Amino acid sequence: MKLNLEQNMKLKLISMLALAGLLSAGMSTSSQLGPDASTWSDYLSWYKVTPQAETGDPTGFLGNVHDGRNAFRQIYVNSLGAGVNQGTQGLPYPEGTILVKESFNNETALEARRSPDLTLMVDLASGQSPETGDWEYVMGADGARCGTGDSGLGTFCRDCHLFAAAHDYNFINSAFYERNQ
Repeated sequence: MKLNLEQNMKLKLISMLALAGLLSAGMSTSSQLGPDASTWSDYLSWYKVTPQAETGDPTGFLGNVHDGRNAFRQIYVNSLGAGVNQGTQGLPYPEGTILVKESFNNETALEARRSPDLTLMVDLASGQSPETGDWEYVMGADGARCGTGDSGLGTFCRDCHLFAAAHDYNFINSAFYERNQ
């Protein structure tokens, strides 16, 4: 059976929509286990882990996530986890630690502090999400997209952060800067 151009385009469109549906299903989220978004609304007052905005791929695992190699990223940690980054406390991070990563897609956006993409890691109680090292991954300032366990977002984040398991699943911390000066 030969398809005409219009039928062929419709078939391609249906195929693309089906693929998009599969991809979004693969990034399914889980119910939020950690605190709500109001908890990190003042993150700019927290301890700044990155001495200056990072760009490039300092870990070797970045690829295209967190706005890719050309983005500028800054990381903040709440008071519960600040001691780990200030050298007064060792790993693992204490339960309740929240790490916030701002990603700006270019230097102009960074300097203007315009529309950063926020991704967070929330350290959960032991056993709440063993599949993710008891971390909850959150995308967006509103906290609407959370990933733990075997949810699509949980496994997507975990599959990269497993490479940092020796540092409590966190790539960029003060120990990282000490090792890479």
